[in-house]
Amino acid sequence: MRAPVSIELPVAWGDMDAFGHVNNTVYFRWFESARIAFFYDAQVPHQRVELTQAPILASATCTFELPLTFPDTVRVLASIVRVGTKSFTMRYEIHSLDRGRRAAHGEGAVVWYDYASGRSTALPDELRERLLAFLPTDPEGQGSEHRDQS
Repeated sequence: MRAPVSIELPVAWGDMDAFGHVNNTVYFRWFESARIAFFYDAQVPHQRVELTQAPILASATCTFELPLTFPDTVRVLASIVRVGTKSFTMRYEIHSLDRGRRAAHGEGAVVWYDYASGRSTALPDELRERLLAFLPTDPEGQGSEHRDQS
């Protein structure tokens, strides 16, 4: 298994809402930033300009553990926990560097999508093999290796 992709991002003053903490929508933007960094690392084609097939986010979840505020810096981790034939699932974690603990975690289901037909389609074999290399193999690690046919 390769290590999860890790990026650091500053908490901006404008990330906070009227309640004085980072708005919940910002966490999903941070997940997206880590997902795109992962796509570059795993060489996942994702810029649709010249593609007829590309990844599309089918669902995303977030469990908020700690309210964040400005100033702070977050470390966002992105890893693969499942690879199917048409989709893969990513796990995300957000850690507050100032507070020294995890602030949120979540998952995202990414589907390989054919824009011409408007339907999901099989992951290209070479991409699926690259994604499988990112799966944890240690059951005590971030998750058990999971390969399936969906």
